[in-house]
Amino acid sequence: MNRTRLSLYILLALTAGLLVCAVLRQPTGGDKRKATLDLMMSGLKNMHYSPLDFNDTLSERVYKMYLKRLESKDFFTKGDMEQIQKFEYKIDDELSAGTFEFYDLVNSIYNQRRAEDSNFAIATLAKPMDFSVNENVQLDPLKMEYAKDVDQLHDQWRRYLKYQVMIRLAETMKKQEKAKAENDTTVKILPYEQLEKDARKRVLEDSRVGFSNFANETEPERLSSFLNCVTNAFDPHTEFFTPDEGKNFDITMSGQLEGIGAQLLEKNGNITIARVVPGSPTWKNGEIKEGDVIIKVAQATGDPVDVQGMRIDKAIQLIRGKKGTAVKLTIKKPDNSTKVVTLVRDVIHLEETYAHAAIIEENGKKVGYIRLPEFYTNYEGSGSRTCYQDVKQLVKELNTAGAQSLVMDLRDNGGGSLQDVVKMVGLFIPTGPIVQVKGHDQNAQTMNDFDSTVAFSGPMVVLVNGGSASASEIFAAAIQDYKRGIIMGTQTYGKGTVQQMFNLDDYINPQFKDLSPLGKVKITISKFYRINGGTTQKDGVTPDIPMPDAYQYLYPKEKDEDCPIISDKIKPAQYTYWNNAPDIQKLQSDFVQRTENDSVFELLHDEALEYKKRHDKTMYTLNLEEYRKQEKQLTETDKKFTPIGKAIPGAAVLSPDGKPITKKIDMGDKQTPLASSSNSYLIYPIGQEAQKMRSDTSETKTENQRLGLITKDHELFQATQVLNEMK
Repeated sequence: MNRTRLSLYILLALTAGLLVCAVLRQPTGGDKRKATLDLMMSGLKNMHYSPLDFNDTLSERVYKMYLKRLESKDFFTKGDMEQIQKFEYKIDDELSAGTFEFYDLVNSIYNQRRAEDSNFAIATLAKPMDFSVNENVQLDPLKMEYAKDVDQLHDQWRRYLKYQVMIRLAETMKKQEKAKAENDTTVKILPYEQLEKDARKRVLEDSRVGFSNFANETEPERLSSFLNCVTNAFDPHTEFFTPDEGKNFDITMSGQLEGIGAQLLEKNGNITIARVVPGSPTWKNGEIKEGDVIIKVAQATGDPVDVQGMRIDKAIQLIRGKKGTAVKLTIKKPDNSTKVVTLVRDVIHLEETYAHAAIIEENGKKVGYIRLPEFYTNYEGSGSRTCYQDVKQLVKELNTAGAQSLVMDLRDNGGGSLQDVVKMVGLFIPTGPIVQVKGHDQNAQTMNDFDSTVAFSGPMVVLVNGGSASASEIFAAAIQDYKRGIIMGTQTYGKGTVQQMFNLDDYINPQFKDLSPLGKVKITISKFYRINGGTTQKDGVTPDIPMPDAYQYLYPKEKDEDCPIISDKIKPAQYTYWNNAPDIQKLQSDFVQRTENDSVFELLHDEALEYKKRHDKTMYTLNLEEYRKQEKQLTETDKKFTPIGKAIPGAAVLSPDGKPITKKIDMGDKQTPLASSSNSYLIYPIGQEAQKMRSDTSETKTENQRLGLITKDHELFQATQVLNEMK
C-alpha cells in the first residue's frame, strides 16, 4: 500500500516497539487469555498516544465501564455488589499479573442470573397479565438502584417482560381496530384474551432466541467485552478484536468480501435471505430469493450443518469462504418446500459502501453530487477499491457531464483511510498541507498534497452531521480552513485521533504459537490537528451554515464517550486561502433569509426536539389504556412531520438517457415522482453508473432508489441553493 513518509515512519516505529514488548513480556503459561492480555497490555503501555499508569485510576475506569456495559443493575443485587466491589481498585494489579479474578467472579454471577432470567421469563410468560394495574417500568439501568435481593430483581424482570408484551398487544389491537374501520376482511379479528396470549407467545419466542444466543456465546467473545473495557479505559477508539471480529473489521474498511452475495437477517430464530447482491453468485444462480430461509450449510465435500436456531454470525462464518470454493445451502421456501443449491463463492463488492455520483440540474444549472459513505481503501494489498481513486474518477465524469459546482456528502461517514483523505482533499486544492499529525512526545508532522493539479475548481459544499467522524472531519476541516468551500449541516462527531491495527499473532513468542489465533488490537498512536492549529478532537467541525437534522440531538459525540483524549491546539501550518474564497457571511445571511419561513426546515427542527424528548424518556407506564392513549398522541404528533418525507416540489429522476422514467420509483410507503415538463429539479446518473443501469436491470432498480432519495433530501436541496449563490 502506498504511504506518505510520515505514515511509513509511524508504522515502522510502532512495529519495532511492539516486537520489543513481545520479547520482554513472553506468556509464561498455556493460558490463551493470559497470553492475549499480556501482549495487549504491552502494546498499550508502550505504543498508546497517552498511556496510563497501572494504578487505581485505571482500575476504577475498567470496573465502572464493565459493570455499566453489562447493565449490571438488571442482573446484580446489592449483596452481589458487596462481593464485586472488593475489586474496584485491584483490577490494575490483575492486569499486571495477567489474572482474571474480577472477570471470573462477575461472569459467574452474571451467568447464574441469566439462567434464572430464562427460567423466570418462561414461567412469567405462561400466565395472563393484568394491564389495568397502574405501575411503571424503568428502561434505563443507569437510572435504577441495585435490587436489595433476588425478589426485587425478579420484579424488575417481570416489569420488563410485561412491557414487551404490552407493546405487542397494543400493536395488534391497533391493527384490528384499523381493519374494522376500513372493513378489511383480510385481518382476522380475535378476542382480547387471544391477542394477549399471542403477545406473550411472541415475547417468549424472542426471549428464547436471546437466551439461546447468550448460551452460544463463546468464552473468547465474552472475554472480548471485558478486554474492550480495558482498551477503552485508554480512549474510546483503542479496541480489541477477536479473530472473527478482526475479519469483519477488514471487510468494513475494504468494502469487499469473499462469499455468496446474500445479506442475511435473523428472524424468529431463522437465518433469512434479506437481500441478494446484484451480480453476486446468489444473484447469478437465480434459485435463492428474498424471504427464503437457510436451514443447512455444507462445504463442497462436507456434511451439512444445521443452522436453524444458530446465531447469525456463526452461520455467516460457515457460508463465507475463499473465492472459487463451493458451498451447498439447503433452502426452505415460503411454501415450506426445500431444495439444495450449490454456489461457488466469489469476491463481493458492497456497493453501498462505495462512492456514488449524480447530476442535480435546476433551471439549467448543473450541480455535481458525490455521496461517500466511508473512506475505504486497499488495505494490505487486498485488491479492493480505494475511495480516492473512485472519487477522482467520479469528479472526472461530473466535469464531462458539465457540473458547474459540487456537493460532497459526508453525512454519517464514520471515517477510514488517512492516506486517502489527504489525497482526496488534493483533488480540490493546489499543493499544500492537509492535516498535521502528532505522536506521543513527538513534534507535529504535516501530511501534504504535492500534486498541483486541481481536478475540480468550481464552488463546493460539504455536507456533514453528527455521524461524520475522523477522516470526514479531516476533509471538512481542510476545506473550511482553506476557505475552499462551505461546510453545511450539524456539528460533527469529534474524533481527532489516529489508530494502527496490530495482529497479536505476529508478535507472540514462537514457542507459544499453538495459542494462535489471539486476535487484533487497534491502538490510538497519534492525534491529528487542523492546518490552522486547532483540533477536531472532542470539538468536531462547526458548520459554516448550520442546518437542522432530525437526529442532531441523538448522535453520540466523542466528548460524551468514556475516557476521551483531551482537546488542545498546536502551531498552525503555513497555507494560503483559496483564491476564489466564498463570501461566507453573505451566504449565511442569505440562507437564513431564504429558510426563515421554510415550513419543512421548521418541521425538521421540531422533529429533532421531539426525537430528543422521546429518547430522554425512559420510564413507561404498564397500564395498557394509558399506554395506548400516549401512543395515539405520538401518532398524531408524527402526522405533523409528514411533509418532511415528501419530494421537493419540482424534483424528479431521469433515466440514464435523460428521459422521464416510465414508472414511479418504489421507496416503500413513499413514491418518487415522475419527471415531466413541469419539473425543474432533475436528478440523473452519469458515467459508469449510467452505463451499468443500461445493461443491468437489478442495478437500475438499486440506482433509481438511490437517486429517488435525493428527491426527498431537503438539506441537499438547500446545499444546491447555496451553490447557485456562490460565484
